[in-house]
Amino acid sequence: MDSSKLETIKEVAGGKLRWSSHADVDGNVTKHPYIKVYSQTEGFEVVENLKAKGIDSYVDLYEDDDGDDDYGRPIIRKIWSVKISNK
Repeated sequence: MDSSKLETIKEVAGGKLRWSSHADVDGNVTKHPYIKVYSQTEGFEVVENLKAKGIDSYVDLYEDDDGDDDYGRPIIRKIWSVKISNK
């Protein structure tokens, strides 16, 4: 990723830029930027802001089972983010 694209992503992220790391079977590690958001609506706003600056991205949802509450019902956490397309 070129530095001007990364600077644009940092500007739009406003301090919410994070990195995910991925390793292949040979141990080669690559890092990919994403932006932490707190809702689907916020994610769509960030995608539109990035799109206006020529950067393709999409809203991603990760659901996590966080055990059970006091009544035995499962607690499902929804973790929203905006992923940057690899184009």
